[in-house]
This record gives sequence, structure tokens and C-alpha cells, in this order.
Amino acid sequence: MAGKNQIEHEGIVEQTEGDHVKVRILTQSACASCHAKGVCTAADLQEKIIDASSDRTYSAGDRVTLVGESRLGLQAAWWAYILPLILMLGTLIVTFSLTKDENLSGLLALAILVPYYLLIKIFNKKFLKTFSFTIKPSMD
Repeated sequence: MAGKNQIEHEGIVEQTEGDHVKVRILTQSACASCHAKGVCTAADLQEKIIDASSDRTYSAGDRVTLVGESRLGLQAAWWAYILPLILMLGTLIVTFSLTKDENLSGLLALAILVPYYLLIKIFNKKFLKTFSFTIKPSMD
């Protein structure tokens, strides 16, 4: 059972590379667990491959449980959605108040995302260390 501040996800090992393990998980939207999902076209199940670290050796096909800290979800949302939105709105407001040109303001508000995401890409390794999952064997 996951602790109060942990996220757990069951998955199957796809590939191992030293202490890094690629795990296939099945993610689902909230409606995918609904009793009416069989007749509803909105139900959404999706497979994802997650990189995790482990001090044990696993083989392809092993069932494992990914464990991560729930606070990292909020931190990831901050970097991926909230901060870029603040940058866009701030750029839009400042540019429009200085130039009164809507087209220029909109273009610069979108353009501010280019250097932002380039910086995210440059610091990718730091983010990978921060937003990481570890794995533990599933209890069958």
C-alpha cells in the first residue's frame, strides 16, 4: 500500500540497462474505472514507458511497482504548466501595455516559450534526477 506521500503504479519490466529499468505501465483516465466504460467512448487507457532506478536486477517481464513522491507531481505541474502560463501572461500584459499592439504582444507571449523550453531541455538531466521513480517487487 502506498504511503500518504507516495504514488505507486504497477508495471512490467520492458528492458534493463544497469541500474536503470524501463517499466511499461497502463495509465487510465478517471472515467476508465467507471462502471459504464463499456458503452462510453470517453474511457481512456494508455500504455507508457517509465524510466526508473533500482539497486536490484530485473528481467524483462518481471512485475514491479513504481514508487514516487506525490509532491513531485505538483512540482512537475509547476514546471510544465503553471510557470509557462505565468510567463506567457506576463509577457502579454507587459508587451501590450508598452506597445498597444495586440499582434506583437501575442507573438512575443508565444515566443517566450521557446527559450523557456530550451532551458528545460538543457537542464533535462537535473530534472530526471529530481523527478525519478524507484521500483520495488510487486507482492503477488
